Amino acid sequence: MLKLSHCVGGTVCGLTAGVLGSLMLGVSAAWAGGAWVYETGATDVGTASAGRAALANDASTAFGNPAGMTRLASQAQFGLQPLIVTTEFDTGAGTTIAGTNGGNAGGFVPSGGVYGIYGPWEDLRLGFAFNSYAGGSLNYDSDWVGRYIVTEGTLLTFNLNPVIAYRVLPWLSLGAGFSVQWAKLKSELAVNNIAEGLADGRMQYDDTNFGFGGNVGALFEIDTQTRIGVTYRSQVDQGFDDVPSFAQLGPGLETILQAAGVLDASLGLDLTIPQEVMVSVYRDVTDDLAVMANFNWQDWSQFGDIGVSLSTVPPRSQAVDADFDDTFQAAVGAHYRLAAPTLLQLGFAYDTSAVSTANRSPTLPVDRQIRFGVGVQYDVNADYVIGFAYEYADLGSADIDVTRPSGTVQGDYEANSLNVFNLTVLHRF
Repeated sequence: MLKLSHCVGGTVCGLTAGVLGSLMLGVSAAWAGGAWVYETGATDVGTASAGRAALANDASTAFGNPAGMTRLASQAQFGLQPLIVTTEFDTGAGTTIAGTNGGNAGGFVPSGGVYGIYGPWEDLRLGFAFNSYAGGSLNYDSDWVGRYIVTEGTLLTFNLNPVIAYRVLPWLSLGAGFSVQWAKLKSELAVNNIAEGLADGRMQYDDTNFGFGGNVGALFEIDTQTRIGVTYRSQVDQGFDDVPSFAQLGPGLETILQAAGVLDASLGLDLTIPQEVMVSVYRDVTDDLAVMANFNWQDWSQFGDIGVSLSTVPPRSQAVDADFDDTFQAAVGAHYRLAAPTLLQLGFAYDTSAVSTANRSPTLPVDRQIRFGVGVQYDVNADYVIGFAYEYADLGSADIDVTRPSGTVQGDYEANSLNVFNLTVLHRF
């Protein structure tokens, strides 16, 4: 990958290659695949996102399917949504690196969303959504067995999405919008100083960027009880550029990396937040019962193609194929009107895995995903609705078998789950 003419020892050269491999592969692979967040501080947490593109029953449709805004009057919605992530690695017999299991790499994550709809004319609606729909964060113990791959990894995004919708025909509404997305990528890992008999060094990468995208949607109101929603959300290209910081490198390794121009070189990473297509169906079965379903596709294979560059002299660049797969989701849910002011919610969703065991990394230990959601919406009066929802997501065992110059990390995640607590407040104007 990088040729170092200043290498003078086979062991140290191998160690140097390992450091550079971490730079251009370890950091670049962080969070590449399956980091989509369905939980956006919206009321559909109670149905595990089932029916999202066809619900059109509150301001969060500005994000779920902007075409659905034509069914609604002016309103604003606020969602507060703490997440509790549990991610605990169980070291397998194939691991060749000494260390701990890493503890719980998850933890508490605050999140939520803000949504609004304004109706200046009968068939026209303007709206906006502010939330985060892609990302994640993990923080392992510094002495864990996978420390030469990652000790801390974070991809954080915030998305502002102004939208517009128009009722073209009595049964057809169209919507569109654009997105401004702020993203932060941070990765930290240990550097193996074993060739010099020293304790581990550290490397950290940290940068932010703005990216842009768009979305379109259509809502087909088949009859007064049935509607179908179709949405497309475009990819968002994100580019990061930072000079990685090193600490506690062995003197020999530091001299070699300095001579090669690596220590002062800027590392560029170009990655893509994937595009998505969703089709949803909503049906009022009776006056009190409604059922809904989703099917969607996300282009995580594109996110797995990462552009990497290092500004050494001469500069180096490489296209990294992390070999991820597109994902598919199926979701079903129901609403039941228990009494005039009270609506109960229930939902189930299944997502395929974006990565196989052979390509999975501790930077993103997800597998197939299973979600269960329950919720309740209560009409306080004609102007205010308050909602509570809970969702449990099983993120799978996420088997890991990764070999790097520093050794092999093998095992699985015996505890790998997400607990979502959701509070929403809707105000109609």
